[in-house]
Amino acid sequence: MKNKLFILMSTLFVFAFAGCDDDSQRNSSHCDDSGCYGCEGDYCWEIENEPCNDESPCADNEVCTDFGCALLCEHDSDCNLGEECLDTGFCSPKEAPQTICESDADCGNGTICELDPETGNMICIPGCTSDDDCAEDEVCASCNRCEPEDNPVCGDSKVFCENNEDCGSKICSEDHKCALSCETSDPLCPTGQVCSTDGVCIDDPAPENPECVFSSDCGSSFLCLNTYCHSTCEIDDECGYGEFCHLGVCKADYRPDFE
Repeated sequence: MKNKLFILMSTLFVFAFAGCDDDSQRNSSHCDDSGCYGCEGDYCWEIENEPCNDESPCADNEVCTDFGCALLCEHDSDCNLGEECLDTGFCSPKEAPQTICESDADCGNGTICELDPETGNMICIPGCTSDDDCAEDEVCASCNRCEPEDNPVCGDSKVFCENNEDCGSKICSEDHKCALSCETSDPLCPTGQVCSTDGVCIDDPAPENPECVFSSDCGSSFLCLNTYCHSTCEIDDECGYGEFCHLGVCKADYRPDFE
């Protein structure tokens, strides 16, 4: 009886969910030419499901959904790690995998760095997407954080320096970080940075030619941060000019340099 019920459900859901390449659904779990993804708001992560349609059907124990071939199930234990069994009888992405962070710069794709009270770790979670997500006297700022309506300012408040003497061979930037100098005529800066009119490498405030929206846009061994593809790493030597390996990702090194 259960097998017959599953077969009936499979037939129904093939018609209800077939077709996984609609770009208008990128803010929900979906499939595209690069694979299938689970999503929370604007933040998406890759899942192991295979894309499916009328020409590429799923296995007998699966059903075709917007996020690819999903296992049929009765209990969560019937699903893969990171999935849950829905009341509709198939497995669905449960939640975004935890990404350990120290600041919002370690996250991306609309996520922010916040304390997880259950684990005590700082992790990346979806930030606000509109003023409706914030308190009455707050607005959703460009950094996906709810900020005071009369002063919606974003930015990393961590202070690395007060003047150039605090940075050694580097320059103390306006946001109190030790930055590299650059030539405006022939700029050379770490990934994700641009050369300011003052000849200082700064985080790109308004990327004009985004390399990525999702990490899947970058290919393997890269992570999408602020529309730039950053290399993943284990040691500093694996990173490029002016970068260091921070939480497994190559980023601009804001630390002082007295060597």
